[in-house]
Amino acid sequence: MPSTPTAPDAEAPAPYGTLPITYAIAGTQKSATTTLSQLLDRHRRICRGPRKELEVFDREDLDWSSITQETLRYPRRSPGQEQLGDATPTYLWWPGALERMHRYNPDMRIIATFRDPLERLFSQWVMVINRWPLNGPDWPTFITRFRPTGLYPAVPDGVSRATLRTSSGVVRGYYGAQVQRAIEVFGREQTYFVEFGDLLTDHRPILEDLTGFLGIHPYRGYPELPHGMRGQTSAYGTAPTPEDIEGLVELYRDDHALFVQLTGLDTSRWPLTRILAGETTPAELAAKFAAKITGPYDARPVDRSLLRKARRAAAASEG
Repeated sequence: MPSTPTAPDAEAPAPYGTLPITYAIAGTQKSATTTLSQLLDRHRRICRGPRKELEVFDREDLDWSSITQETLRYPRRSPGQEQLGDATPTYLWWPGALERMHRYNPDMRIIATFRDPLERLFSQWVMVINRWPLNGPDWPTFITRFRPTGLYPAVPDGVSRATLRTSSGVVRGYYGAQVQRAIEVFGREQTYFVEFGDLLTDHRPILEDLTGFLGIHPYRGYPELPHGMRGQTSAYGTAPTPEDIEGLVELYRDDHALFVQLTGLDTSRWPLTRILAGETTPAELAAKFAAKITGPYDARPVDRSLLRKARRAAAASEG
């Protein structure tokens, strides 16, 4: 039977009352969503949730008819807080997530950060192969799984939520379709889009815009960009080929044009834009990625504690 979620720490004391989710950093993965979340959390009117990714609206096992702003709330941490955010970067592309968010809170504000989809995809694969060395797929498998010609209308049959969350790569790069759906569901006035490089180069103008977007007063003093957010940049596996890059460019070509049209963001620094403009080549980008390959997939080091955990899980499932 579908269940109703309860807020983490719901049983904890809430002397200052509770808040519903009022805004979401809904995408995209490996595009500084954690950095932006931490910057917003530094505002005195914003309540930091119990964790960055609440992972609510991409769940298929919940009774969505019973989830409302009254049933899903989180404790305020101080009396003056007005906004509470959820930074779960699957929401923007996950089938039905935006619609669930709108039913939950029609006034919710949607924020999304974007980086070049080719670099984002490679960065995601590096993260997956390092975080899950026992079962993280090699590059050729990663770029052929979950590779539709557009966004999924529903979660594919027979695919678990965990598998789709951890193994989906190519489908996350259809930025134009994601932006179009966000605007259709929430309206342009409730959506705000950020370019990855702009955020990391000069975040203060973006924070200034976002305080107005969220309806809160400006920062008293702008926080510095958080340090130490960079993940691993190298991996054991098969190097991307020029043919891989060329195929991805063609897959994203039309969607990229839609993305630029809808957002107006400057993507001139993106490898995808530069390849389409003839300013660089798939071979040059493939070589850049290949330089980050440490060794062959079969030689990747495996954390023995992860191996023991996997064996225990397998034994438990057999029992």
